[in-house]
Amino acid sequence: MTLRIAVCDDVNYWINQIEEHLVKFKETHNDIEWDVFYSGTDLLNIYEKNRNPYDVVIMDIELKDISGIETAKKIRKADYSVILFFLTSYKEYVFDCFEPAPMNFWVKPLSYDTFLYDFNRAYDNIESGTKFIRIIENRRKVRIKSSDIIFIENKERKTYIHTTHNVYKTNRALYSINDSLDTKSFVMVCKTHIVNLAYIHIIGDTWLKLYNTDILTKKYRYRGRTKIILSRAT
Repeated sequence: MTLRIAVCDDVNYWINQIEEHLVKFKETHNDIEWDVFYSGTDLLNIYEKNRNPYDVVIMDIELKDISGIETAKKIRKADYSVILFFLTSYKEYVFDCFEPAPMNFWVKPLSYDTFLYDFNRAYDNIESGTKFIRIIENRRKVRIKSSDIIFIENKERKTYIHTTHNVYKTNRALYSINDSLDTKSFVMVCKTHIVNLAYIHIIGDTWLKLYNTDILTKKYRYRGRTKIILSRAT
């Protein structure tokens, strides 16, 4: 999975410094890419159009249109798992940064050694911790936390991803999504359904009952013999 990074600062000099660090980091970690923003408004516009578009956000505290702290608070409401780093020339801002919960607070100029230490922590945290899948829904890039997925179904040439808080529809093939999931946590129970093992409540001879926050009762048949019942467990 490619690590997606947003860099937000309104001064080219500091943008260039962060990009130099990222280019150097990419020499040993090829699976990263980044976008540059010169205002908090531009970055928030991306969050309005895409769900959880970035894994890491590196942001200057002092931005001309909306402060980095206010921008980070809005990002945190949209994505509680994104890793934040703040940049500033003034150490006294450190106490204002606690609410959006950044991984660290970097004082300019930022040395590569400091960047490398913290960014390795962020990279390892993402790689070994929370897993995501990415889809396109209505021309928007969407990142979905794997542990939130209850089950995935294919019907009428569309793939529907049922999560604890929403249902996403995508053209991405079911088998492609299955290849992105942890085989220890997910199982393809038939050619049209993938189930998160953590949400299985009861296993019958030819049916499953899943824990589900939605009231959902549907029956499917596969090759005339496999029947899957999906409903809210009682």
